[in-house]
Amino acid sequence: MKLFFLLISAVLFLFSCQSKHESLVSEIEDLIAKEKYEKALVLLQDRLSANRPTSEILSKNKPNQPRLFALSEDRTKIVWTENKTLYFKDLVNDSRNSIELKLRPDSIQVSANGNFVAVQYPLKQYGGCALFGYSTSDSALEHESIVHIPCKTGMAITNSGDLLVYFFENQLFVERTGKSSKPEKYIIGDLFPTPYPKLKTHNHITSIGNEFLVWSGIGGSYNLFYMNLESKRVTLLSKDIILPRFYYNNGISGYVVGGKIGDLYLKEVVYHQGKTPSINRGIPIVTREAFSWRMSGKDEFIATNQNDPNQPMKWKVAGKKEHFPFFIERLWGVAGDRIVYESKRGELVLDDLNFSEEDWMIYDYFKKVRKMNDG
Repeated sequence: MKLFFLLISAVLFLFSCQSKHESLVSEIEDLIAKEKYEKALVLLQDRLSANRPTSEILSKNKPNQPRLFALSEDRTKIVWTENKTLYFKDLVNDSRNSIELKLRPDSIQVSANGNFVAVQYPLKQYGGCALFGYSTSDSALEHESIVHIPCKTGMAITNSGDLLVYFFENQLFVERTGKSSKPEKYIIGDLFPTPYPKLKTHNHITSIGNEFLVWSGIGGSYNLFYMNLESKRVTLLSKDIILPRFYYNNGISGYVVGGKIGDLYLKEVVYHQGKTPSINRGIPIVTREAFSWRMSGKDEFIATNQNDPNQPMKWKVAGKKEHFPFFIERLWGVAGDRIVYESKRGELVLDDLNFSEEDWMIYDYFKKVRKMNDG
């Protein structure tokens, strides 16, 4: 009897969905016949921006300030902020935690394993930022640095959570987390030369395992270095990096964007503990592919078109580009073939990339009506 009721419920659900779809198609057809293209586009865009049955809503909140987001190097743990709250979620074990922060953070940087996070708080009265370290699993663990650093200064925290690493006046400092900690000038800035020595240098840090990548430069021109803290070894990897960002792949590699404006390359950095990483020549890309995450398929990536409406796009090396039939606000990261994104309503959503025939049909209508509206 229970199975019977479940089957009936499933049939009614499918009928309801089908009725909504057919009703929308009928309304769109009527608007097209009346040449009310703008109204039809609004309805279609709303439908393509809606959550799907597969969507997992990580947060229904729409923060007053934009979220900050970070991802572990194996892309199984995510950390994000909403106003003065830090959230953590393990996508594999389905565990989560939250930490109430002192202020709204200016920036965050997660450890490679996702277990710790470094946070900068803006200090309006004094200028600059305060620096804190937190455990993502134990809300009671926190460390407050005794130094104040310029906001957006490169920082990181180790996998064990015992060291904060940051730049101050172009020098690299380390600081043990604990009550009796004192900052220690650890590596001189001369080991991180910038492409333009006469201009103000910006340094950025990303964790790769127990080691680090460091960017030194400004405004679309950076040198990229590999840094081993234990040996204090610094090695130049590349002189032609455009963005101080690292797109984690699988825990042993990730991607950076190099080249020059108009001639961009997505370069893979492969790393192993204790060895200098290798960096390849890269894949030629266009500007909209500069913010790309690797997917599970061979040579497949996902990016967003950065237009309005913002739409995820899958592209393949030496292959075709395919826009997915839904619209989002921001693409945050990729875990396998699931993506984390912010919806048009401000929700944070985890979803797959499998779409129904109805999704593709509505998208075809959207393209058709948009072309009509554009004349």
